[in-house]
Amino acid sequence: MKTSSVTFAELRRLLLDLQFIETRGDNFWRFEHPASDTVFLFRLYSQSEKVALHDLVSTRTHLDWRGLLSASAFDDSLAKTPA
Repeated sequence: MKTSSVTFAELRRLLLDLQFIETRGDNFWRFEHPASDTVFLFRLYSQSEKVALHDLVSTRTHLDWRGLLSASAFDDSLAKTPA
């Protein structure tokens, strides 16, 4: 499985900043945005774990489709600051 350079903590913070509600199940994370009827389910990542590329691409695409965050704004918000 290919991973991205984005940690789950970074993706989590982005979703929470967009007013998603987070819940944790026994083996999954759930993020719900009731106003847009958007739900994301992720396997139980640790906070420092790199997010799988397919999870990142899917999240980016659906946020754009739902009008919550454009694809370019998603990329900009998760871009690393050069050291």
